[in-house]
Amino acid sequence: MKKIKTLLLPMILMISVLLVACVGNDEGNNGEEDAQGNDTEDKGVITIGNAPYDYETPPVEITKLVAEEQGYEVEVLEGDVGFMFLSMQQGDVDIWPGLWPNIHETYYKKFAGEFQEGSTIFDGAPTGWVVPTYMGIESIEELVGNEDIVDGKLIGFEPGSGMMLTSEEVVEAYDLDLELVSGTMSSMLTEVDYAISQQEPILFLGWRPHTMFRKYDIVALEDPKGYWGDDSLVWGVNNDFKSKAPDIYNFVNNFKMSIDEVEEYLYQNQDKGQDATELAKQWIEDNRSDIDAWLKEQ
Repeated sequence: MKKIKTLLLPMILMISVLLVACVGNDEGNNGEEDAQGNDTEDKGVITIGNAPYDYETPPVEITKLVAEEQGYEVEVLEGDVGFMFLSMQQGDVDIWPGLWPNIHETYYKKFAGEFQEGSTIFDGAPTGWVVPTYMGIESIEELVGNEDIVDGKLIGFEPGSGMMLTSEEVVEAYDLDLELVSGTMSSMLTEVDYAISQQEPILFLGWRPHTMFRKYDIVALEDPKGYWGDDSLVWGVNNDFKSKAPDIYNFVNNFKMSIDEVEEYLYQNQDKGQDATELAKQWIEDNRSDIDAWLKEQ
């Protein structure tokens, strides 16, 4: 009996040591591993806004992965442009890669001081009214009194979007008898695809970056009155975000992605069927040194 007790005592001590070691290891590793296999601390939740426009997909997907690498949980909140501005104001959205300073002038005035601008993701992006080249027109002025050449309508998308609001101003400025047909991005592009396949006239909203300029032979109409022109895509940032996530705050104040890069991403995703997340991972790998620098205060 004494011999059994003598053997049991060392075994109990060994088990106790192993249990303590395991518990200690768990307590010292509350985070997860990033893409490089490094331990990351759980830093809380970041909410990225995402309006229904293709050009937001690359920065959203890339930033989601980068934030997760840094130890954040990421949620993506979808909604239209007006909802995004309101959500930034109220703190429901932390960051949103969807500001167009010129197109969103109305929203800038309404929400002045209620959000911050981050970095300019890209600039020099053309926006405006677009037609197929086979229609043979080059300027909005050519539509005045000749609205029937586009069947008396402009095909657009969400009525509260910046481009639709600007279109209302253009119609009034040129005194055009045009119906503004609202819908969704998808419904507009479906009509564009059908009209062009049938060589039918169509007037619609166009911009870069977008795959439409790779898929179709189209032209942006000149706007002598200056309502349309080049614009920039800028990060929108909640006023309290810096204290919540200083590293990602730095990231969205330094992030850059060219128009050509965005269009290539969209082309590979939409036309070639590549996965959006995998494309984001590849972009991060190709731009790792820049990303590491962007996470630090400049």
